[in-house]
Amino acid sequence: MRWLAPLLMLAACAPVPVSPERAAQQCREEVGLADGIQGNIGVGVGTGGGKARGSITITDKVFRPQSADDAFAECMDRKVTGKPQPTTFGVTIGGKT
Repeated sequence: MRWLAPLLMLAACAPVPVSPERAAQQCREEVGLADGIQGNIGVGVGTGGGKARGSITITDKVFRPQSADDAFAECMDRKVTGKPQPTTFGVTIGGKT
């Protein structure tokens, strides 16, 4: 019986297929890194004065970029069929002032 608990925990970590609608929503967020580079900038004013922030994310996909359409199609296939997401490596650099 002791072997049952680890197997159940491992099964809970496996990718689960999702509906096409949910997959499309998740893939629209993921497709921004199709070419391996993504960044954002934010500017605002508050009671403490002006605020600014920015970040850039670079992943190993920069060495094998995809078009947004190809990345979206691959993501949809992966999410709907329950395949695991490929491992990627990257770094995010950001700051606030």
